[in-house]
Amino acid sequence: MKIFLLLLSFILIVVLMAWYLISQDKGPKEPIKALWLAFIFGMFGALAAGILEKYLIVYKNTQPGAPDIKMVGSYLVVGIIEELVKFLPFAIYVYKKKYFNEHSDGVLYFAIVGLGFGLPENLLYVLNFGSSTGIGRLFLTPFFHATTVALVGYYLSRKKLSGGSFKPVVNALALVIVLHAIYDFGLSSGVTILTVISILITAFLSINLFSLYYRSTELDQLQGIAEVGINRYCRHCGRKNSGHHLYCTYCGYHA
Repeated sequence: MKIFLLLLSFILIVVLMAWYLISQDKGPKEPIKALWLAFIFGMFGALAAGILEKYLIVYKNTQPGAPDIKMVGSYLVVGIIEELVKFLPFAIYVYKKKYFNEHSDGVLYFAIVGLGFGLPENLLYVLNFGSSTGIGRLFLTPFFHATTVALVGYYLSRKKLSGGSFKPVVNALALVIVLHAIYDFGLSSGVTILTVISILITAFLSINLFSLYYRSTELDQLQGIAEVGINRYCRHCGRKNSGHHLYCTYCGYHA
């Protein structure tokens, strides 16, 4: 029964997080198909990461008691694999799409990719290692993968809208890879201070996700991409509401 409740909790967290992000989007309504594709990309990314890690990571080097240099190296490879498979495939797919046209889209879409990646991972941890592990992950990592890849997605959307080089995107990707490695190493080390650092990292990333989303929606408003309060877009059908009417002239719903 406890296992079932934990599995249900992880699913519910993903649903609520996705609902919150979508409901807080202030611009044109995003295509439902694209949002589902982001989630599916994340799930396939988790599968790809599992296969790659099986062949590239020596399991005993990730366990307490392994030499620190080997453990650090192993978790750095884990960070590289997981952050790349979360970010690159969907980035290549979505970058030139017309609907990927706001700063907030980088956070929204890639956070959903991260949710799709993290859900099967969390469910498998509960099924394989039991309720105690599940409870720990419920408090520490319910949407960890969403927080890292959303940061990189934010810089990708800025690159598309503002031009310039991909250097900030690459820097953000390198940063989350290192943070990911430190986080995993700290939790697996068995050293109290390193565990605390891991907890601080996940807390910082979680706060940063909401902060990034807020800042990106504010930036969209400042640039006139999306505006709150004057009904520039219909929140139901997503079409432009040039007359700023209270009700959409296309679908009739409250704009």
